[in-house]
Amino acid sequence: MRDGDADAFAELFTRHRRAATRLAAMYADDTHTAQDYVAEAFSRVLQALRSGGGPSSSFRSYLLKVLRNVVAEWGRNAGRQVYVPDVSLYEVECAASAGYEALKNYENGLAIEALASLSDRWRTVLWFTIVQSQQPAAIANSMGISPNSVAALAYRAKEGLRQAYLTVHLGQWRYHGQCSGYVRRLAAYSRGRLSECASEEVALHVEECGACSRLYQEIDELNSLFRA
Repeated sequence: MRDGDADAFAELFTRHRRAATRLAAMYADDTHTAQDYVAEAFSRVLQALRSGGGPSSSFRSYLLKVLRNVVAEWGRNAGRQVYVPDVSLYEVECAASAGYEALKNYENGLAIEALASLSDRWRTVLWFTIVQSQQPAAIANSMGISPNSVAALAYRAKEGLRQAYLTVHLGQWRYHGQCSGYVRRLAAYSRGRLSECASEEVALHVEECGACSRLYQEIDELNSLFRA
């Protein structure tokens, strides 16, 4: 694209339009507004590239950040405040740094669906530690475990929420046959949470399957918005 190949940007649009549309749908009240968000975001990235700026790698991460800026900017210009969530809020390891803003983000469709897929015990500890900002020692008795066990449980639950969010983002229920089993494990694979044997199996399939390779690229770039 930087060398003036117009077809290159068309390829970038084809690869990343779906991810941008999914994110835009979280903010828009209707499909047409979501499409406008996506079109404006791609237009701004194109202008940045033509002027010598823009991303040199991680195109999707850059695009999604631009899209969130578009939503916030248009909301201000329309005279109304539009809350633009940042998925990094779901990665918080310290409960004291989360609080009410994290609760507001759970109202977004993908996050709600991801949260609903977790066990009751994981949802409970996430509620106490993230929403209510309680420390492990304060909730140990109510959960019937030690403070150290609460902290470990909270860590597993937060990691589970990250993986669930990534999996929901892919819409794994749409994939059937041989690929379905691999798609279900892409989130854990991207997060480095599979065993060595399972990782090798998924890596081999991703290398051989074009569709799953594109899905992995999509989820891996989205995963880059989280800390390890």
